[in-house]
Amino acid sequence: MTATQTTRRAPGAPIADLDDVARYLLTELPSSGGTVMTAAAGRRRARMLLSLLGSPQDSMRTVHVAGTAGKGSVSAFVTALLRAHGHTVGTYLSPHAHTLLERFLLDGAPAPGHAVAAALDAVRHQERVVSQGSLGQVTMFEAATAAAFRLFSERAVDYAVIETGLGGSYDATNTVTRSDKLAVITAIGLDHTAVLGDTLPQIATQKAGILPRSGTAFALRGGPEVAATLAAQAALRDCRLEQLAAAELAACLPRGLELAVPGEHQRVNAGLAVRAVRHLAARDGWRLDPRRTEQGLREARLPGRWERRDWHGHPVILDGAHNAMKLASLADTVARNWPGRAPVWVLACKQGKDLLAGVAALAGNAGAVVATQFRTEGQQAGSAVPAPAAQIAAAAVHEGVRVIVAPGMAEALRRAVALSQPDLPVIVTGSFHAVADAGGVTRPVLSP
Repeated sequence: MTATQTTRRAPGAPIADLDDVARYLLTELPSSGGTVMTAAAGRRRARMLLSLLGSPQDSMRTVHVAGTAGKGSVSAFVTALLRAHGHTVGTYLSPHAHTLLERFLLDGAPAPGHAVAAALDAVRHQERVVSQGSLGQVTMFEAATAAAFRLFSERAVDYAVIETGLGGSYDATNTVTRSDKLAVITAIGLDHTAVLGDTLPQIATQKAGILPRSGTAFALRGGPEVAATLAAQAALRDCRLEQLAAAELAACLPRGLELAVPGEHQRVNAGLAVRAVRHLAARDGWRLDPRRTEQGLREARLPGRWERRDWHGHPVILDGAHNAMKLASLADTVARNWPGRAPVWVLACKQGKDLLAGVAALAGNAGAVVATQFRTEGQQAGSAVPAPAAQIAAAAVHEGVRVIVAPGMAEALRRAVALSQPDLPVIVTGSFHAVADAGGVTRPVLSP
């Protein structure tokens, strides 16, 4: 029985296990608001909630990561680098690919369900106080964020690595007030435009909201508009911001290093992580060791990013790319791994995404597209609405890509494999919901 099929917990009942965690977060709390105004109220709720919990977010050194693409990967690389140098790390990620516990990591592994349940139960008591006030109901993401800070504080981690949920300025994660918070901003592009704005300067301004006052930050240097906006926002906060070009960041990596997650964009993400951790080492009095640095980078992985699976003997790659920028990077990586060849792609996207831009990003590398819809149940329940498969198919037709429609993920994979060459993987992407669906009907492939 899934989390959405179980009966509602009795009012006031404790959160005791992972099933309770899923029920509470996914069925008893609303999803995040859809406008900047409601998001601003959300950060105020998060601050109040954390204050009632004793401000756990300010009890540890924090690396705060924002951006349109790459923030989860940079968080994973930073975590792996810190762990390789002997530090304990709590990492908060979103969204999850397969299980809610992927959002709450202790030393790179999902935290025990009972530990997350205990932290969330402490949050639940204070959430009811906040939700009854004038700011409105605490959301799923706000409660989960508070639970992560509570968990990491209780474990007294050396560092917390915190990925923003949406934007930056009004995000529930943007509640750390310590002056030594290190901010990292990854690639910025157009996404979530209904909430963050429909121009690059507007979106960059939202991302820059995480820059610490009189603190330090590192960012991937984007185009002129993005770079100028970040610089202006840093100046307003007296924040020391270093913007680095992609080539500079890739040059930070050890010569000849092969990452577990391939792609030129991942080399840039890894380089940004190295630059950030190098700063932490110099600031906090420890040395960045070349051997341990290489070890950490080689071991860094993230669920739902270039995740190798098997479907009845046929290779499958799952990737949660869900906007045009991420899909373009994924398509480039596929092209570099299988030059001159065109795999079959399975696409299942959220409603509201720019489907034309997304399909255009991969059209030049697609032998065919199988359009389908994801399910929303179990630990992928929530407010996400799938884009109709017919709309994805129409976007593919517009881009001149061969397309067929399948009623669900299992059937989509069956049809994709039938169209595919035996040695070419089927690429499943478009959303983390698609990754979760495909993960349920495929088998993992052990890493070499």
